[in-house]
Formats: sequence, structure tokens, C-alpha cells
Amino acid sequence: MTIPMKPFHFLYYSVCCLILLSGMLYSCQSQNPDRVILEKLDRTFNASKFYGPKIKRSEELLHADVKSMDKKELKEVFETAIFKKDTLAIFNSEGSLPTLFYIESTAAWGTRKLKPVKDFGYRYTTVSYNEEKDTVAILSGVSFPALTVAEDKNGEFTYLYALKSSKNKDDFQNIYNYLQKTFTKLMLQDDAGSGIKGWENKDFYYFLHKKNRREEQIFSFGEDEDDKPTTTDITDIRLEIYSKIYIQNMQKEQVYLPDYIPIIK
Repeated sequence: MTIPMKPFHFLYYSVCCLILLSGMLYSCQSQNPDRVILEKLDRTFNASKFYGPKIKRSEELLHADVKSMDKKELKEVFETAIFKKDTLAIFNSEGSLPTLFYIESTAAWGTRKLKPVKDFGYRYTTVSYNEEKDTVAILSGVSFPALTVAEDKNGEFTYLYALKSSKNKDDFQNIYNYLQKTFTKLMLQDDAGSGIKGWENKDFYYFLHKKNRREEQIFSFGEDEDDKPTTTDITDIRLEIYSKIYIQNMQKEQVYLPDYIPIIK
């Protein structure tokens, strides 16, 4: 026998289901497997989990037999962003830096023959991408096509660099406005570097860089000789986010860090 549901109970049940579904959708959006929502970044971010499928796909494409591919497959190869994973280690600076040590990839040209002091972790980098089409991170509605993320050997997030070359003058300002509104502004040293802005919250330091340049437009073969090349204003944007725990540990171990990063006492 089916017991009829009272109107109030039915309404209560419907509202609960709607709330649960909304929560699930919100969670899925904040944990998008294809891109990092930087507004929701926290210390639990798992770089290896995020980059794992991307690294696997990149290795498949790099080892693929392009001679056996048709045009559609070749197009996919050339239009797919490529990522790589490096092992990071701590090396002795041997007096070349103001600190005793520095962190670098063990595969870098200057370190591949050196013996590291100790292993540190891993770095994931976007090495090939389409500036106009690819999005690997988002902040305040601005998409970043390139992202570098590092983690220590325990899988703890340490830092990231998000990069973008933008033709939209509003992109930098939108990012700046979000950081200025959301976090506490840092008073950086005068010699920290031209145009670098900094902020902090309880877990991270945020640094925003920009460089303005002009790019000459390239015309197709056969265009009128009277057509003169035009230039486009470009803003190169670099957003850096550092874990305060990472900064504190590196300062204790006398590992080199950029001059504009504050000393944690």
C-alpha cells in the first residue's frame, strides 16, 4: 500500500534535495579537473592529482607516431596543451647567491651534473599552449593559459605561477581589484622590483607582476603593399602564490627566494 506524502513533507523533501544538489554542483565547480579556480585555492590543493591526467596525455602525444596520423589527429596533437613534470632538489649555491642553497629541477642545464643536497619535491609546468584558447586557471573571470605548480615530497602545495599575455586592458585591473579587495596589502621594499604588488592572507602570499609591450601584427602573404603593419598592446601578467609554510621553511633552511618576499619571523 502506498502512503500519500503530506504536502508539507513533500515540500520539505523537495527543498532538501535541491539544497543537496546545489551543494554537489558547487563542489564540482570548485574542483574542476580541467582548471584551477584560484579564488578557491587552499593548502589542500593536490598538484599531482590535478596534473596527473595532463602529464599522461602529454606523454602519449609526445611519443605518438605522427606519420600514421590523419589530419584530424595531427590537428589535435598540435592544438593540445603540453605539460611536464620535473623533480626538484636543493643544491649548494657555492657562493653564487646571497643564501647557502637554492631549489632547481634536477634536469636543468646547470644542475643535471650536480649532486643535490637533498630532494625537495616536484614541479608541474605548462610548456606548450594556445594563448587564446587554453585555460588552466581562472581568477576573477580572467583565464590563464599557463600554470606552474610545485609541491614538496609530501605532496603539500608550495607555490604556483599563473601566466597570461593579454590584449584586454581590463584583465590586469580585474585581477588587481580582486586581490586588493580580498586580501591584506603588503608593503614591499622599494628595491623589490618595478611594478610588483603584494598581498597576503593567513595561508598565502600573492604577488602580481605586469609588463606592457607592443606586438606587431603579421599579415598574410599577398596582401596589398599599401597595408602597413599595425601593432597591438599586450600586457604580460604573472600571478604568484606562495604557501607561507613553504616560505618559512625555506627561510629557515637558507634557501634562495625572490627579494620581494617578506621575511617571516
